[in-house]
Amino acid sequence: MTKQKDELVPNGQVPPGFEAVYTGETSSTPVRENQMTSTLYSDENGNLISEWCTIPWVFPDEAGGWKEDAWDDTVKHLNDMQSKLGPLTDSIRLLRSHITGLIPCDSGLPVTVDEVLFAIARGKLERSSFRNGCLCSGMGCDQLKTSQPGQLESLNTIYAVITAYLAGELREDVVKAHPEATGFINRTYEWLGSVSELSQVQTKMLDRVLLTLSFFTKLSYTGTDPQCSLEGSALQDMEALSQDVFYDENGRGPRLDAEISELAGLPKISPWDAAAYQEALDTLQDEQQQELYKTCCHIASGIHTASDCHHSTFRFIESQIHGVATGRLGIPTRNAQSEKQRLGHTLFGYALGLDKWLMRVPLQFLLLDLGHIDLGFDPRNNIVRVYACLGEERTPEKEWLAACLWYTLVHNQQGGLMGSWTSSHTDLIQQCKDKGVTMNEWMDSA
Repeated sequence: MTKQKDELVPNGQVPPGFEAVYTGETSSTPVRENQMTSTLYSDENGNLISEWCTIPWVFPDEAGGWKEDAWDDTVKHLNDMQSKLGPLTDSIRLLRSHITGLIPCDSGLPVTVDEVLFAIARGKLERSSFRNGCLCSGMGCDQLKTSQPGQLESLNTIYAVITAYLAGELREDVVKAHPEATGFINRTYEWLGSVSELSQVQTKMLDRVLLTLSFFTKLSYTGTDPQCSLEGSALQDMEALSQDVFYDENGRGPRLDAEISELAGLPKISPWDAAAYQEALDTLQDEQQQELYKTCCHIASGIHTASDCHHSTFRFIESQIHGVATGRLGIPTRNAQSEKQRLGHTLFGYALGLDKWLMRVPLQFLLLDLGHIDLGFDPRNNIVRVYACLGEERTPEKEWLAACLWYTLVHNQQGGLMGSWTSSHTDLIQQCKDKGVTMNEWMDSA
């Protein structure tokens, strides 16, 4: 009998650290293949199954297999905790999957974390939950809601403003058409100056910004349609558009990048290859050319590797416009690294709260002790959220889910406190450790 699409595979057939659903399709021949973030395989009845790892950013090998022997002791402990729980309800399994999809650098944080905390206490997700990242978000709920209302409208407004500027429209007329963006419009016009005085390179760079903006108005990672659910022609259209704007050397984006580099006398714009980027940067002796090259690569990469769900999306866009005007990304009137600091402080507060809750340290004494230590920021608010949401009742299941959330916030490769693919917060962790405050006491003791 053919299984229903998205029906969970029975507990006993899914090992700890993984989750799996039926695709609703069958195959007359055995199947096992890599599907980038998951493995597609067939059971003894020919039902096709999609299986993924519940440890964030762990993907199958080329043959669709999993290298479990490469897992560290922390992951093994989480899986041991799960093994001792026995069969899990569908609600808990879907909640665990939703925790996997939570990305710390997503623009929805901290509301996405608070929602998971409430769900752990309740034992299930709301039917409609926030989209919480770019990695298969939404597997655990019937439908998604956005944490960024008005995002597409704002991107379209920015597109319209830049287009109007290039067409020579007066600032006053553009403000009248888009009064909600007055501050942004004023800064854009002040930085860029008269359109007639733009160089050919600057005009091309603005065209590149517009191309990226048009991409995100068609394919936003903050909406309610998860990319992992796209199939057939929709998936092909998404991949084709990505190639055209960012990756394919014959696409509109890379062709425009080549024109810019030739006009500006720059090396090949290579935002996706770290080694090639650094090698090209090292060949430039002039500081102004170096800054211009950095700006062009920043624009060519879209918004943090083509993801408009990043917490600095609109700051990135504004920095790129400033870069077109001045040849450098940094904006003097903006506090540098303020978003990274906010995110680091937020994540540390949540992780510290989860750690001490798991250690059974009373909230009141934890806050009393912290009141005698100057960490350079106050983690109180997020600690209180953890304790208030999780409450006093403790079960092995609840503690396992809390530990899984802790892992996602601390070890997630994309934006986690100790993530390695993006800028981590190791300096912040060490600064707190030097003052006797750590957020991994529970895991170390385990």
